[in-house]
Amino acid sequence: MIDPITFEVLRHRLATIVDEGAAVMRNVSGSPSVAQSNDCNVALLTPAGEGVVIGRTIASHAMSCIQTAKYVQKEYQTNPGIRPGDMFFTNHPYIGTPHQTCGVMVAPIFVGSRIVAWSGAGIHFGDVGGTTPGQVSIGARSIWDEAIPLPPVKIVEGGVMRRDIEDDFLTRSRTRVQNGVDLKAMVGAHNAMGRRVQELAQRYGADTVGEALERVIATAELKLRGILREVPDGRWSCENFIDYYEQGGLKAYACRLTMTKTGDGLVFDFTRSSKQAAAVVNATFAATEGYLLRAMLGMFGFAVTHCPAAIQRVVRIEATEGTIVNCAWPAGVCKGTTSVTQSVWQVATHCLSQMLMGSEKHRDRAVAVSRGNLTILDLMGTDQYGGPFAAVLQECCLAAGSAGGQVADGIDTGGVTEPEVSIPNVENNEFRYPVLYLHRRQRRDSGGPGRFRGGVGLSMAFTPHDVDEIPNVMIHTHGVSSPSALGLAGGYPAVLNHLAIKRKSNIAELFAKGVMPAELAEIQGEKVELPPPFTYTRLRKGDVFECAGGGGGGYGDPIEREPHAVARDVENGLVSEAAAQKYYGVVVGDEKATGARRAAMRKARHDTAHAIGQALAGAMRCRCGQQLGKLSERDTAYEAEAYTEDQQVRTAAYRISETFCPACWAVLETRISVPQVEA
Repeated sequence: MIDPITFEVLRHRLATIVDEGAAVMRNVSGSPSVAQSNDCNVALLTPAGEGVVIGRTIASHAMSCIQTAKYVQKEYQTNPGIRPGDMFFTNHPYIGTPHQTCGVMVAPIFVGSRIVAWSGAGIHFGDVGGTTPGQVSIGARSIWDEAIPLPPVKIVEGGVMRRDIEDDFLTRSRTRVQNGVDLKAMVGAHNAMGRRVQELAQRYGADTVGEALERVIATAELKLRGILREVPDGRWSCENFIDYYEQGGLKAYACRLTMTKTGDGLVFDFTRSSKQAAAVVNATFAATEGYLLRAMLGMFGFAVTHCPAAIQRVVRIEATEGTIVNCAWPAGVCKGTTSVTQSVWQVATHCLSQMLMGSEKHRDRAVAVSRGNLTILDLMGTDQYGGPFAAVLQECCLAAGSAGGQVADGIDTGGVTEPEVSIPNVENNEFRYPVLYLHRRQRRDSGGPGRFRGGVGLSMAFTPHDVDEIPNVMIHTHGVSSPSALGLAGGYPAVLNHLAIKRKSNIAELFAKGVMPAELAEIQGEKVELPPPFTYTRLRKGDVFECAGGGGGGYGDPIEREPHAVARDVENGLVSEAAAQKYYGVVVGDEKATGARRAAMRKARHDTAHAIGQALAGAMRCRCGQQLGKLSERDTAYEAEAYTEDQQVRTAAYRISETFCPACWAVLETRISVPQVEA
């Protein structure tokens, strides 16, 4: 047994090794999406491929390392063999990565003839081929219409990059130069981590290092199981919806989860989810597992730090093959990281928080859902310097608002649960790409209303700059017809995402006069165009593109929020006066009118409710002390513009069901339903 002091030294040293590997990868890459947004990750694994410690950026990249290392060990021991200095690369979503534009490289770390650990590194590439530029093949009907994945191949042999394999991968891409640099960045990360682990083995011995790796997992597992034993057993359910603009029409797919907690184990059952789509939005089982672990790390990272293997030993996932969460070959998956996987993350977070609400000791850790479905743009063409460029603009999702919780508001434009995910500086994007920003700012009224509101999201607008046009603009966005950042304990979901283009505008004339417009309405041009959420278009000189993302879900009944907190939000431009009255019942600056408004809202709930015999999961008693037996529910239909003044209607109404306490008429739970969901 390692003595406690040595174990703590080694545990922290392993974490710093991962940090060093991540820093090397970001610095070598230089790509804004990697170096500034941190759309990458690294990992250290046991000799068997279990994840001991991963980096603090996007967790799904590290999960891909785990699945790929296990595959390589199972399939490649003899042919082509696993030897010192070898590294294996893949972007195959049915093996490890969530989609084709996520590439992962794994490498054995040898001490003598013995593998003491594995290192892993994953990066998001701008383009890896396919029928359309960027990561999403609009209109694909199978994986054959998307970028063709590369199975795990030995890309580095004996410490030397194999030119044939490198050329095979780079030839597929429209962004060959940057992809080549990113491959070198992954190799650099492996070299750094491998060297440091070997130094540890030289100092403490290979056996001691191996024992430390296993003990990190065992310690984290013990902590997680201890927490689960302190939480009452139960079963919780949630569903969320992916809206997908396919073949000229908008469809909705459901991700349905029933989570069961028994003793110190968790079962996540996704078997009732919709059948798989033809392409684009599906998730393989590997992707679903990765994003479930991502949700677990977000909720229990305080106990397991960044050790995914501890979680994998505690949870079991059930998902029927042929569904949108476990698609069958050859279903397409090119939007695998930003589509139904987000719903997996969202429903898992919701159910875990409902579970924690039933625990006196851990209920303060319950939160709503951070960030809804994602708003992403891929831009490709010739830049202002005459060379090719590929940009992935995801500020509106990476800087979304985080969720409100039982003790505090969500963080405004604070991102999500990974602590080192960020967005590039505006100036960096303008230097690298032929764009000029009109604004990038916090979006008013975008956070879910609640006693503790969700953090607000981000809005931005830009125009092509120093080029006549950007010929390839890929829009791939969900959340324009139904909200997905779910509220909790009576809180409401965040707003919908928003897309708009003003064509042939007078923006150049305004700039010449020294005018910087704050809204599209201040710019003359053609009528505002609302592009489909999945489409391929172009931007010419003078066009202005605006997109806006949602915030985090709210926690608790909005009319229980302190009036002074609502007034502060109005003063800071985070909540409008109209929303303050509509959702929070607050008339800013008028205490008497606020009391009357809130009383009227409670009376309206009483007058329109009808009794149902439904038990509220996770709650036995209302905050007012009322024992919950038969509850009261009112179904209120909202158009897609319900939560924000400037949101345009795109599809039929979705429905929000509010469950009330029959004594104080506080909102205890909100649920979303969507008509015409795919089976």
